[in-house]
Amino acid sequence: MDEVRTRPQDTAQQSTGRPDWTAPGPGSWFLDASHVPRPLSRFTASVMPDAVMAGFADTLARYGSLLEGMDVAIVGGFMYSRLRAVGAPPDAVGPPPEPVFRQLLQEVPELRERLATAEAVLAERRWRRDLQLWDDSVKPALHALHKALTTVALPALDDRELCDHVDRCAAALSEGHLQHHRHNAPAMLPVGDLVVHALRWAGVPPSEVLACLAGASPVTEGAPEELAELVTALADDEDAAALVGDDTVEPGDLLDRLVRLPGPVGDRAAAYLSVLSALPVDGEDAVGEPGSLEAPGLVVGRIRGALQRDGRRDHASAKEAAAQVRNAVPPDHRAEFDDLLTEALMVYRLRDERAVHGDRLMGSAARSALLEVGRRLQDRGALDDATDAVDLDADEVRSLLLAGHGPSRGEVAERVRWRRTADYRDMPPGFGPPPGPPVPAAWLPPAAARIHEAIGFVVSAVLQDAARASGARTVHGLGVSTGRHEGVARVIAGPEELSRIQVGDVLVAPSTGPAFNLVLPRLGAIVTDRGGLLSHAAIVAREFGIPAVVGCQDATRVVPDGARIRVDGASGTVTLL
Repeated sequence: MDEVRTRPQDTAQQSTGRPDWTAPGPGSWFLDASHVPRPLSRFTASVMPDAVMAGFADTLARYGSLLEGMDVAIVGGFMYSRLRAVGAPPDAVGPPPEPVFRQLLQEVPELRERLATAEAVLAERRWRRDLQLWDDSVKPALHALHKALTTVALPALDDRELCDHVDRCAAALSEGHLQHHRHNAPAMLPVGDLVVHALRWAGVPPSEVLACLAGASPVTEGAPEELAELVTALADDEDAAALVGDDTVEPGDLLDRLVRLPGPVGDRAAAYLSVLSALPVDGEDAVGEPGSLEAPGLVVGRIRGALQRDGRRDHASAKEAAAQVRNAVPPDHRAEFDDLLTEALMVYRLRDERAVHGDRLMGSAARSALLEVGRRLQDRGALDDATDAVDLDADEVRSLLLAGHGPSRGEVAERVRWRRTADYRDMPPGFGPPPGPPVPAAWLPPAAARIHEAIGFVVSAVLQDAARASGARTVHGLGVSTGRHEGVARVIAGPEELSRIQVGDVLVAPSTGPAFNLVLPRLGAIVTDRGGLLSHAAIVAREFGIPAVVGCQDATRVVPDGARIRVDGASGTVTLL
């Protein structure tokens, strides 16, 4: 894949407005604004693509997909992707005619091997083995790597040692992205398989099927188990609880004092904050975005809310949803539905655990190292601010720290400006011709068709927006969590604004990331520009039992901040009142 440049394109030209971006290669590329609605930091953009591509290639091969991989390129800090079928040239925009395709299935050895793999995957339920491996080996190894990186006394390192440490952080971030995407198929297949079959048997909306899975992914809510243990400890310690409720104590100082308390409260507080340290406040980029612990006011607010019992809902409604869907399934398929639901519930947590314990965990370690780099370079006049160092790659860090050569302070400041102000609407929605249709499942043998449809559903459920035009007073999107709520719209432009959210407000944002859970219990509803049925916003809305409309495309532009709006999670509409 020589034509794809994984190093981010230079942003020096971006100060003049909208540059004429060039395609990263032949074929059909689409902008993935659901995961990256704002530019990635330079450090992340220099590391992520190769690891994502390697992980995708591995998971697709191990699960018998007829897709060979997903190519990834960074243009202006944004992620563009191109899907490639096994044996197809990079510029292919759809499958060949059916007779030609069926002949290829018989004649191309790799395609025959993929078909055999698909049968083995379903026969042995390979996702169970991969989930066990994740729990017993991969996740513990990632945490051990993170601990090794974060227990280093960064100020005590000399410049060369610090450069070496940054290199190790880059390698760890690459490993986090690799493991995240190596586990794509086991996270996707059983969930998509459940929805596809339920649609075929009962014709119920996908959102109703996905509601059956609410509560099966605790990590989606941030750190609910660690928070619940902290709340239990606080309930048994009146002095500690009084400290948490003291508005006169600065939030950062309050958290410091909390973790230093002897006994269960200090231990539980440290465990909770340790998990939060891996979560960016806003978005997917744990290197470029402030970490949750850099917003102590939000963390304290979340602890106080939990003490008032405003945490996760009772998930009895998930069992009710499952019963309703099951009743809609013809009786002769209900046992099969039960089996599919069991498998989907088993792996559902893997969707978000891949990121939280993978690239976000490693990104938090890299961010800490880069902030130390930034402090040194700021002292030497090479950067305007220590946080600007996240917009350096590892080679630039080494050159600037050891030789004093590299991008100028002004060039780095321009990278920072672009990352903080640009959004996906400043970029082309795609490059090349429109992609052709996917291979019809009817052209495939049963096992391959089943995997093809299941993974295809999940990919579209994560990425596909509503694509419905908005009116003057109504925004249209995908209704992903039922219910209706009227409240004040808080249009959030960045993580620094999350503190504006009050109880009952409606969050209106381009998208949400895991650390939005710090404010989610206060919300009455969620509205996002990007995302589909399995986007983070959709999942957490179902977890917290609040209405949500996602994939609206232009909600952050149509809805004024402070306006009173009605969110209807069933119809997928947002109405200005």
